[in-house]
Amino acid sequence: MDVNIKARVKKIWYTPEVDIEKEIQKEENAAAVITKEIDHFNQQNYQNVSIISDFLKPLIFGVDSSICASTREVEAILEYIVGKRSEWCSDRDEVRDFRRAIEQSYKDEWNEFSAVNPHITESEAVRSRPQCFCLPPLQTAYQNMLKGLNPKQPNDKSGAVIMRIWYVDLAGCATSTVHEFSFDTVADYAISYSINQIASFANVKSRRQKNDTVFIFRVKGRNDFIYGSEHLINFRFVRDCVSKRRELNVEIESKNASLLLLPTFCPVYRSQTVPNQKHKDLCKRKGASQISIWSLSSNLSLKLIGSPDFLERHGNTLKTEEINDFGGFHFAIFCEAYYGTSLCAAPQVSSWKAMDDLVGDQATGHALFWNDEEITFDIALCNCPRELKFGFTLIGVPADKFSYMEKQDAEQLCTLLSETTKKSGDQGTSVHVLGTAAVQLFDYMAHMKSGRIKLHLWDSCVNPVQSNGSVGVGTGSILEFILPSFEKTVVLPSGRPPKNMEIEALAKKRHEEEELNERLNEIEQLRQLKRIIAYDPLCKMTTDDKTIVWKYKDVLVNRPQAMSKFLSSVDWTQPYDVYMVHILIRRWCALAPFDALELLDAKYADTVVREQAIRYMEGMTDYDLHGCILQLVQVLKFEPYYYCALSRFLLRRSLKSNHVVGHYVFWYLTAEVKNMRMREFHGLLLEEFIKRTPLRRNYLRQVYVSRELLGCALEVQRAPKKDRIECLKEALSHLTLPHHFTLPLNPAVECSSVEINDCKVMDSKKFPLFLVFRNHLDADDRSFVIFKSGDDLRQDLLTLQLLELMDTIWKANGLDLHIIPYGCISTGEGVGMIEVVLNSDTLASITRKDGGAQAAFSEQPLLNWLRCYNKERSDVERCLWNFVFSVAGYTVATYILGIGDRHNDNIMLRKDGTLFHIDFGHFLGNFKTKFGFKRETAPFILTPMYVHVMGGLNKSIFRFFMDVACEAYNVIRRCSNVFIMLFILMLSTGIPELSTKDDIEWLRTVLLIGRSDTEASKHYKQLINMALNNKRTLINDYIHIMVH
Repeated sequence: MDVNIKARVKKIWYTPEVDIEKEIQKEENAAAVITKEIDHFNQQNYQNVSIISDFLKPLIFGVDSSICASTREVEAILEYIVGKRSEWCSDRDEVRDFRRAIEQSYKDEWNEFSAVNPHITESEAVRSRPQCFCLPPLQTAYQNMLKGLNPKQPNDKSGAVIMRIWYVDLAGCATSTVHEFSFDTVADYAISYSINQIASFANVKSRRQKNDTVFIFRVKGRNDFIYGSEHLINFRFVRDCVSKRRELNVEIESKNASLLLLPTFCPVYRSQTVPNQKHKDLCKRKGASQISIWSLSSNLSLKLIGSPDFLERHGNTLKTEEINDFGGFHFAIFCEAYYGTSLCAAPQVSSWKAMDDLVGDQATGHALFWNDEEITFDIALCNCPRELKFGFTLIGVPADKFSYMEKQDAEQLCTLLSETTKKSGDQGTSVHVLGTAAVQLFDYMAHMKSGRIKLHLWDSCVNPVQSNGSVGVGTGSILEFILPSFEKTVVLPSGRPPKNMEIEALAKKRHEEEELNERLNEIEQLRQLKRIIAYDPLCKMTTDDKTIVWKYKDVLVNRPQAMSKFLSSVDWTQPYDVYMVHILIRRWCALAPFDALELLDAKYADTVVREQAIRYMEGMTDYDLHGCILQLVQVLKFEPYYYCALSRFLLRRSLKSNHVVGHYVFWYLTAEVKNMRMREFHGLLLEEFIKRTPLRRNYLRQVYVSRELLGCALEVQRAPKKDRIECLKEALSHLTLPHHFTLPLNPAVECSSVEINDCKVMDSKKFPLFLVFRNHLDADDRSFVIFKSGDDLRQDLLTLQLLELMDTIWKANGLDLHIIPYGCISTGEGVGMIEVVLNSDTLASITRKDGGAQAAFSEQPLLNWLRCYNKERSDVERCLWNFVFSVAGYTVATYILGIGDRHNDNIMLRKDGTLFHIDFGHFLGNFKTKFGFKRETAPFILTPMYVHVMGGLNKSIFRFFMDVACEAYNVIRRCSNVFIMLFILMLSTGIPELSTKDDIEWLRTVLLIGRSDTEASKHYKQLINMALNNKRTLINDYIHIMVH
């Protein structure tokens, strides 16, 4: 195979024009910037590290005794995790009603359960059962692959699970025996068979005779159990050991039969989110206190009062923009009405107010008034959807730019605001965003808000998908406005709109279809419909596309993949169309649970649609749900109301599966409790979860340990470089840790203490800690963790989630590419933990040991290093194939995800030949620059050093590598919509490199959507050629070794 062909690949790597002197200055200032970041992080976190009340101490250091918690215990734990209730929780009606509804639902369901099971107490019913980590059944391709790795017998069709079973013999000593089971052996049968085999040797005979005792397998050293009716190969630990050909060690453990056999109670929080009030009922009811909004004819409007504290004496946004002289500034309020992410009406802008219009003095603050200026939108109140949201942006323009800005209408301003940063706009203008706010038109009861409304502005760019927060604490000034008031409470009804709305909507659709028929005949329309259904989630539908989809909606109900396209074609400002949508989606062919994730995107704001999405997701296994918890917690930001289907779903599944789901929901909620916009919502969910979970003290200990470790990290960061290791050891020696605790990184691993002498400070810019913990369940086992403080791990978390998903998809297609999605968890803002992958070293370290920086240009270092640890023929063969498959996997993964900052210090190699990448600080094509030049000019890392391990370019192994890489590339291409969707759902996280849908365009470019597998394979082989011929990669590695 000729790999030296000329690559004809679209170049996405380029060299921009730069000012070299400025770039040099930036490099010189880098160290000072990092120091300032560390100091700032220390100031923000040091005082809040480890303050615990006397009431909490026995809960942290004592023994768990009570399953059901007292109110005081819940309040104390919640205050420790979230903060004082007065700081995060308001007294709004929605908050009170959320608590009341969630409590009533729990009581009603418990009463139903108790009526059927009268002899079971609540403590017994909500107990935590031994946790099993189960996977979905094997797909055929993956099963065949595992059978090939682990044949039971040469001619047997079933693979083998070889288990080393540990038990206590009659002398009281721990001993073991090995048993072999087929993949499809039921767990309970394997346990029973093993007990029978060892009964005469083990101390189990007396316990077997007791009816109240049962036996289960516990994975050695873990809170991970194997029992029940599942096949052995479906347990996560079993499948992991089989695929990696590792020894599977389990212990026989006895449990009280009632723990496993008695029914358990888990609330489902049944409730209807949408109030059920009919238009005709509201109209017929005499003397009613409510009126249907469909009876109103006026347009949506409001009156702007202004900002009573526009410039507070403690500073203002303009000063943070480093503008000390803002005399002559002019200000305006930009007003928008949104449904999801789309405008319901043309945007409006207030009149401009000059700096001279400010009222007040330095002592009382400065106010800026618009004197009840009326803002009217071109949408009738009767057409407003329930999920309509107002967006406000307070903008300022300096005097020299005002003449240009004054000429712009609202739509032109909208364009400028979408393109501007805080400091610079388009065409030489300078628009300063001083604050933003958003608020729903209707409350959670579907009552239209009225009267005087006060919002706190947030010092951020315009983001219509997020609500304003709830506690009334923003980062900027107050904005006040007035919504129209009526004699009666205005209600948005549910059900069929009045006849006149129906006639109007049908007439509009007929007119649109007639115009469409003039442009396209039926055959052309059907062809276009087929193309529309194949659109990826980033595609924008044209007006004709929407008309075609609506026209053929009754045909599409049997096409699950067409539902999102149908919903995108709806005019949500037509009540009759919305009514038809609610009828049709109940008839629609059900979506696969994972596909339903798309309907939780911000643009699908309709409450009924989002509830339907949750119904589809009810069929998710715990394992599948675990794979998208990160996105589900993020899309809570798109929910307009607290008591929504998504929040109830997360609570329900978290309590049902504490270890697989609940653990991660808890930490994803806890990690963002400082986000004031979401703090109340997260606090309410954490309050209910802590109240109901029997593991609340376990979570308390996790938070406590994490904060204690943060205190150690902060002390190390403040210490001089030469004293950091001693500082760490001293700080660790003063820690008071619980007798046993679970690390947030892995709910199955329980630790007892820190091995202080094995801990160290790593050589990285934020000085992460390398920590070693003793296993509480196995004194010989250790857990190795990197504790990070001051680094945002959200991007790493997302990247590792996507790597794990790629690994799952590849395995389902019979490809095991040895991906290592090591553990990673964010425990707070800029704080988190990362799993250490043992028996590995960085390529930089391996190369340095083989001849220093100059060895970066050699082909030998990797092969020499692997030879040191693989002497036997079988080990050499396994090592080679591990290397080939893992390099193939990571070249594809890093290329598709656009992983940047790839150098030999964040690529690692295990002794068994498995190569893997770490540190995912840049993705989606955001490659690092040096002096303004793109440092990374290769599509992925593939050097002659790698090829040399494979035997060279002309060897069959390298050709096999190319074929595997191309196949892996095409497998992911077929799932392109899944990856695009997962990125879209993360747009609200605040990750700088993932802020708009334009950032996700990278995926469309690299995945060659719409191209054939043959074309894609040819393209990928060209990329391999490009990577191999790229000299910049070797130079980067050389420089990196020299500098470090």
